[in-house]
Amino acid sequence: MGSRGTARPVHPVVREAVVERRAVLRAMGWGAAGLALGGTGLLAACGGDDPSASGPTTSTTRAPQPAAGLAAHDPAVDYWRQGAFAPVAEESTVTDLRVTGTIPSGLSGLYVRNGSNAPRNDNAHWFMGDGMVHGLRIEDGRAAWYRNRYVQTTLHQEGKSFAEAGVPGGDIGQSNVALVFHGGRLLTLGEVGFPWEVASSDLSTVGVHDFDGRLTTAMTAHPKIDPATGQMHFFGYGFMDPLLTYHVADPDGTLVSSQVVDIPAATMIHDFAVTDSDVVFWIGPVLFGREGSVPGFPYYWDPEGGPTRVGVMPLGGPASEMRWVDMDPSFVFHGTNAHRDGDDVVLHVNQLSSAFGPEGDLVPSHLTEWRVGTGGDALTLTQDRLTDVEMDLPAIDRRRTGLPHRHAWYVTTDDDGPWGFEFAGTLHRDARTGREELWEPGPMERPGEVVFVPDADGAGEAEGWLLTFAYDRTTDTSHLAILDAQDVAAGPVARVHLPVRVPFGFHGVWLPEHDL
Repeated sequence: MGSRGTARPVHPVVREAVVERRAVLRAMGWGAAGLALGGTGLLAACGGDDPSASGPTTSTTRAPQPAAGLAAHDPAVDYWRQGAFAPVAEESTVTDLRVTGTIPSGLSGLYVRNGSNAPRNDNAHWFMGDGMVHGLRIEDGRAAWYRNRYVQTTLHQEGKSFAEAGVPGGDIGQSNVALVFHGGRLLTLGEVGFPWEVASSDLSTVGVHDFDGRLTTAMTAHPKIDPATGQMHFFGYGFMDPLLTYHVADPDGTLVSSQVVDIPAATMIHDFAVTDSDVVFWIGPVLFGREGSVPGFPYYWDPEGGPTRVGVMPLGGPASEMRWVDMDPSFVFHGTNAHRDGDDVVLHVNQLSSAFGPEGDLVPSHLTEWRVGTGGDALTLTQDRLTDVEMDLPAIDRRRTGLPHRHAWYVTTDDDGPWGFEFAGTLHRDARTGREELWEPGPMERPGEVVFVPDADGAGEAEGWLLTFAYDRTTDTSHLAILDAQDVAAGPVARVHLPVRVPFGFHGVWLPEHDL
């Protein structure tokens, strides 16, 4: 992560009054029986095989039920209930994993990815299943084990869905979107509710984590760790006041600041960005309060409800210095990164024309540059679409968080094949030259979101490896694909084969050996 400098001053923790959630939800027209909330993200996973490989698979705790990987896509069935998206019923432990190719000798640590996995496959939407983490341990170039474990949230332990629980927040959440390692803890993250800690040794759930009682809002799925200070910046949004709260935790994991950011309505805010001196939020017209175009999902697209807004405030606060600029309605799940360029804040975001509206929930996403001018009395905003390729789930070298980056990697998508919408490939884009290279192996092998791992502590940007779970349709199993981050078009340098399937999911994290 680079050297840590002196922590920037931040403003003290704000303790908000507890709001009676049920009364607010009833006032919005959502009773306990009718509420269904979800986590977000967008995409991840795929596969390939080589009969000449060596290394037997030795043990699983329970044999997962096989599915028909080559079965035709049924357009009458929700996409998340079939094919590579379908949940898996069993938790597995597998050792002595078979490898084709060569795992890089310096690669040692744990790759873990989170995702939505409904145990009964009765969730109202893909984003609303229980969290399940999938981990693969690599020790000195050897694939030691694979495990998948449910995050033992309150909802999962009680066998309840959001619709049955009724009241979101606190320990009521699925923790199904992402993970972060900070302050010596591996935390699973969702769209609403507190994070849950899991053990890096075996992925078992340690328990809900509320920062020693200091966290009183949700913690959403995309925190940013400042590479200069080790501080973690994150936020939580709510469906009643406070609608948006910005938080800062010190490198040891102590929550030191919580500040309410004033916004006009309850809206889905999945991600945000930081520079070395700024915090940037974007708010689109995806509102909460009634069932919209996606059945069973209480977020809805309402372009008449207001414009998309981009706000800039100082890193660490105060939130009272937030300034906003408006743009035509659109939506952004994920930002790639942001940095300062003089008076401008430059962001690369994956922009959608809408979300959860008449066009559906999987609207094409395109990489776009926003340039926010902060030098005048009012903010200015210009937009420039950088590519026509449909892609999302960005990854960068996290040592460049908040700083100018040159290299980024994305998941491309395909909705023209016989299996419907799927992730399709890994795209590497050079932000300096605009050059793009693509590994897109075809419908028999489908990779998901990648995580970048530096080759060594002193390695330069993009000098390292990309890790992703990939789906092998011919065997209906998955593998860990390892790619050279600077030569993705060459395909994987190694595949670690699993005897089980890892469903398409969301976001992952790499824990190097010194964090285990």
